Amino acid sequence: MRTSDAGLRTALVALVGLSIGCRGSRLEGGRLTAEAGGGPGNDAAVATELDAAPPPDDAIPSSSGEELSARARHLLEAIARNDAQLATDILFPRDGWLTTRDVSDPGKDWEKRVARPFQRAIRAMGRRHPGLDRARFVSLEMAHPMTQETARHHAWRKPLWTIRECRLTFVVDGRTHAMSIREMTAWRGAWYVTRLM
Repeated sequence: MRTSDAGLRTALVALVGLSIGCRGSRLEGGRLTAEAGGGPGNDAAVATELDAAPPPDDAIPSSSGEELSARARHLLEAIARNDAQLATDILFPRDGWLTTRDVSDPGKDWEKRVARPFQRAIRAMGRRHPGLDRARFVSLEMAHPMTQETARHHAWRKPLWTIRECRLTFVVDGRTHAMSIREMTAWRGAWYVTRLM
């Protein structure tokens, strides 16, 4: 059986099981198996497993929230300490770049367009803003409007969303400061820095 046929068979078995109301059933190795004690409580477990799938690549994430704020705090700390490794969670992921860029060598392209410029920008921003070792994060303000990028050759393979000129606001010794983040791009339900400066 070809791989695509096996995947189709698995999906059909799961759909048949759900459509006939198999409570307490589980999909294992392409087979639908029943579990003892099936009932309404197991429906929640199945729903949770289905919800665990990642959002689509082009999902529009929230422009606020604790998760995004935590990653923005990491960015401020990385700039203060001149250590880009502290903010890798806000940098557009390499694996996301590999799947969304239409270039001959997306790994090399990620290094050239995302990783190395991010490291240089971290150093430069730290020099421009003295006293960041005493900085207290306030907010990350997402600029508007969002723009959906056009899928095209040598660029995005998918129409991802971008926001330009976001503001990272912080306080140093009682005075409020802000620095601009040039571009953030949405991927799988989260915002990531694609260009810091």
